[in-house]
Amino acid sequence: MKFAVNYSLPTIELIRQKQIEIDLLKCPAWRDLVNHAQQIHPAYVHFPLMVGLGIDDAYDHETKRAVDWKLIEALLHTTATPFVNLHLATFARDYPNIPLDTTDPAHTEFLIGQILHDVRPVVARFGAARVIIENDNDAASRVLRPALLPHVIRFIVEETGCGFLFDLAHARMAADYLGMDPHAYIAALPMARAREMHVTGLQRFEGHWLEAARRDDAAFAQLYAGRWMDHLPMTDPDWDFFAWALQQIRAGALATPEIIAFEYGGVGKVWQAVTDADMLATQIPRMAKMIRNGNEFHSK
Repeated sequence: MKFAVNYSLPTIELIRQKQIEIDLLKCPAWRDLVNHAQQIHPAYVHFPLMVGLGIDDAYDHETKRAVDWKLIEALLHTTATPFVNLHLATFARDYPNIPLDTTDPAHTEFLIGQILHDVRPVVARFGAARVIIENDNDAASRVLRPALLPHVIRFIVEETGCGFLFDLAHARMAADYLGMDPHAYIAALPMARAREMHVTGLQRFEGHWLEAARRDDAAFAQLYAGRWMDHLPMTDPDWDFFAWALQQIRAGALATPEIIAFEYGGVGKVWQAVTDADMLATQIPRMAKMIRNGNEFHSK
C-alpha cells in the first residue's frame, strides 16, 4: 500500500523540511499544479470525472464540459497514475422528475442504466482493470438516493468489471443519510474490488471551519453550514474508523488497496482556508505509521 496525501502548499513545505514521509502527492487534474508537484515529489492524479447523466461518456465536473481525454491520457502518462477514477453523479438537478429520496425500484433501475451508459465507454477506452468507481456521499442532499445505496454501487462495479475506490468518510456520510449502521453499510459495498482508499476527518461544518470558509466563499459556507463535512482533520472517531478499516484489510474483508490517500489539505479558496499546517505535521506521520504497520503485516 502506498500512502498519498492531498497536494497543498503546507504539505509541500513539510516535505521540503523533511518533517513527513509519504509515497505520493494526490493532485487535481491541473497540468501546471501537477508539473509543480512532480518537481518536488512523486505524484498521481485524481480526476473530476462524473458518470450518471446517461450521455454515453463521463463528463468533467470542474469545467462542466465534455472530458478532454487527451489531457487525461497525458496526465496518466506523465504521472504513472494507475487508475481513471469515476464519481457517481446522479444529481437531483439533472432529474427533476425523480424525488431526491425516491425508493421507487423503477427509478433505481433507470438510474443504474444511466450510470452504465456512461461507464461502459470509459471501460472501452482504458479497460476495466484501470477504471475505479468511487462511492459518493449525499453532497448536501443533492444526490439522488439510489446512487448512495450499497447494493447499487456493488452492482455497477460488478456489472462493469471495474475496481472500487472506497471512500471511508463518504461511506459514513451516506450511511448517516440512509439511517444505516456505517459498519453494515460498508460491509455491503464491493469491498473485495477495492483498489484505492480515501481517508479524511469528518466533522460538522461549523465554528472555526465555517468561519474560515465563509471569508472566502460565502455561498459554499451557507450550503454546507451545520452539515457533516469531510476533508477536515481527523478526530478520535475518524481514527477509530480508520483503524477498523485497516483491520478489515488484515482480515481479508477489504481488498488491499494500492493507494491509501489522506484527503486533508488542498487547493482552492475554501480548502486552503481550512488547511492547518500543524494538523498536517501531526496527523500525516500518525497515519503513515498505521499504514506502514499494515504493510508489514502483508509482507509476512
